[in-house]
Amino acid sequence: MNPVISSVMSIRQWVSKSANLPKIKVRPELLAVVLSLYFTFFCNDELWSRLLKSQAGNMGLFFWTVCGIVVFLQVATITLLMWGKSSRYVAVFLVGCTVFASYFSRHYGVQFDASMMQNVFATNVPEANELLTVSAGWHALKLGLLPIIGLLFFEIQGTSLRKELYFKAGVALICLALAVILIFSQFKNFSSTMRNHKDIRYQILPISVLVSSVTALAGNTKNQIMERKEIDPGASRKPASGRKPKTVVVVVGETVRAANWGLSGYARQTTPELSGLPVINFPYVTTCGTNTETSVPCMFSPYGRNQYDEDKIRSTESVLHLLHRLNVDVTWIDNQSGCKGVCADLKTVEAKALGDQSFCKDTANCLDEVLVQGLMKTFGKGEKDQLIVLHQLGSHGPAYYERYPKEFEKFKPACRSSDLGNCKNSEIVNAYDNSIGYTDHVLSRMIHELEGVKDRDTFFIYLSDHGESLGENNLYLHGIPYVIAPLFQTRAPMFFWHSDHFPVDHACLSNKAKKPAHHDNLYHSLLGLFEVTSRTYVRSYDLLAECHAG
Repeated sequence: MNPVISSVMSIRQWVSKSANLPKIKVRPELLAVVLSLYFTFFCNDELWSRLLKSQAGNMGLFFWTVCGIVVFLQVATITLLMWGKSSRYVAVFLVGCTVFASYFSRHYGVQFDASMMQNVFATNVPEANELLTVSAGWHALKLGLLPIIGLLFFEIQGTSLRKELYFKAGVALICLALAVILIFSQFKNFSSTMRNHKDIRYQILPISVLVSSVTALAGNTKNQIMERKEIDPGASRKPASGRKPKTVVVVVGETVRAANWGLSGYARQTTPELSGLPVINFPYVTTCGTNTETSVPCMFSPYGRNQYDEDKIRSTESVLHLLHRLNVDVTWIDNQSGCKGVCADLKTVEAKALGDQSFCKDTANCLDEVLVQGLMKTFGKGEKDQLIVLHQLGSHGPAYYERYPKEFEKFKPACRSSDLGNCKNSEIVNAYDNSIGYTDHVLSRMIHELEGVKDRDTFFIYLSDHGESLGENNLYLHGIPYVIAPLFQTRAPMFFWHSDHFPVDHACLSNKAKKPAHHDNLYHSLLGLFEVTSRTYVRSYDLLAECHAG
């Protein structure tokens, strides 16, 4: 018999036998107390590490007061989740969620705010497979197996719904009252710590996961119900007369940070092919968010980071919808996890359906070169002006080595594991830089293809959605809340290229690129490129406003 099947059957038999063993009868509220103590002192090491760091390592009265506050908040929260016989299943679910969350908190510095939970809910199967490594499974097994086995020996005592409701309300209120008393007993230290170290609140497991999940799901549900509002119904376009049709290509990069971008002065040459092309590089670009779920809708929105309002952004059309209404042929070609609502109800194509299937053989995702054929199969169809948006897989981690073919492994040794804990930091950086080198090749191929087009004027924009942490301050990946995010996550590359006869002053634009830019510029620059008159257009945000020629 297969040893794995044999082991599973042995465990099943053991569990069956344990069902006949004497049980400890407990109320759900007592089980909530036990779980709260377990979560607080065994699954929150990153929380305590950051708290100690904020207190210069002093385990004084304040530290133990915060421990008490966390325990009482955990008991109040978990008590309200555990009802009758279902308590055992809720407990298993909480243990599972918490032990995995503690792994990502400990190893990658992940903070579980609403934005991060939106990322979790948007994660597709290939991305999940890269994150659920052997190391993550072993961590969950070590931390979660004993508590789950222990639950077999508890028998949940039931009672009437009314009594249970009163009892739970009483326990929750008492715990909240005790937490408030402890907060006020150390209010000066507590308020300053929470104000100066906002990240700490997102490390309390499982509370931060539960609260942020509810917030994220509520926001998603609200946005799905709401009908998208039109952007400026009175907008218009200047009639095209006596000119070639134009195509604007926007490539949305993934997880490329400015610090490692060769064109922006990185010590390594990660962009050798683009360096030989007449591209206009913007070295000082600020992103709209630190994750795809935030940045992509934001950069195509009239609100942007300057007037950031997530509800408005998600309930309002994107610039793609506005241009589509003004007779621009709009297509979104995706090699990632979707357009996050930006292209809803517009022409959307999976890159895999248009490109060379050989780029999709060896990994769960397709390599970005598949987008080159997708671009050229879509380019220049009909007489309309055209906007094509291509969404890259780019340098999405942690499996950076999966983002490029073997022949692009220029920097060695490179980390060839999705468990970054198995690699030296230099190996992680090498793999990441190799992924940027491949992005350089893909973008250069696109531009070379566009150089051969003579019957259209073409403008090309590349910008990455956000940056990435590669171990600085023990942070990895991205998604840190924006207000406390390091610059590595909020600075990303951007460059322009245009065909020879596109009506723009190259020297003027090159001079403009020396100044700081941000994602907010994209919306207004696209309106300018398509000569749109709109009350939402802000000339000072249009990077080409002073550089149009002809």
